[in-house]
Amino acid sequence: MASTMSAGWGDVQGLIVEGRLTDFYPHSSRLHAVAFLLSGTTQVEWKRGGRFTRYRSEPGSLTIVPAGDDHQFRTDRPIRALLWMIDPAWLQSVADQEWESHGSRIEIGEAFNRRDAEFWSLGQQLAVRLLSPIPGSRLYAEALQMQLALQLLWNHSSLPRPNGKGMERLADPRLRRVVAYIDSSLGNEISLGELAELAGLSPNYFLSAFRRATGKTPHRYLIERRVARACELLRNPHRSIVDVSLAVGFSSQSHLTTVFRRFLKTTPAAYREEVLGARGLAGARRSGVLT
Repeated sequence: MASTMSAGWGDVQGLIVEGRLTDFYPHSSRLHAVAFLLSGTTQVEWKRGGRFTRYRSEPGSLTIVPAGDDHQFRTDRPIRALLWMIDPAWLQSVADQEWESHGSRIEIGEAFNRRDAEFWSLGQQLAVRLLSPIPGSRLYAEALQMQLALQLLWNHSSLPRPNGKGMERLADPRLRRVVAYIDSSLGNEISLGELAELAGLSPNYFLSAFRRATGKTPHRYLIERRVARACELLRNPHRSIVDVSLAVGFSSQSHLTTVFRRFLKTTPAAYREEVLGARGLAGARRSGVLT
């Protein structure tokens, strides 16, 4: 029998399913659901509303389950999947913001064994962060959720595809407010909603506008600023690397080291040694800060 694990932040809700669904697993929810098959090739049997479907599913495939109906699933082999849950009211609000006029209430189309590489890749990234949260995960997950919602609305709903006109730009005063807030909050969790509100834009508009203004996603910019601030703090020989890590929003010294290697191709200790030199390090060791 498969095991499940719930995870998420606020509006970001996910369910990780692992193992084999030997008996029909019931799903009935007020939420829409998209299943991203992450690993395992299996035959899926799906019952809903008097209908029965059997199909072969492989990693990279999607199953879209609209809210409201009763569904039952089972598999003949072990799998690992992310079940992304979406509140219809929240999805409707996204559509209301992004589509100038779309008439009535939106409908999500049922789908199985669907291939959508971009959509699936976003789901895979969300699963990684849900399974292994790190500082900054909430902002990253919220950004992913917004992109997932747009993919769902563009390609799997009753809405017409938007023409892309009228996208707002992130003017200099708005950008300065957002950047100042990020720089003053490096040690804290920062949400996409907070940054978008500061900019006076919807989350999706903010993501696009910020990227056009800086060439980076908000999450990438945040991590780079944390690393830059860590470099500044490491110049103080009387401040431990653990303290520096926590001060800039990393969960531990090892987390800072991992990010340092990825961005700067070195470690915090090696960076400090290069900046301070032998004399500075010797003084720090005598003070008891470095061991």
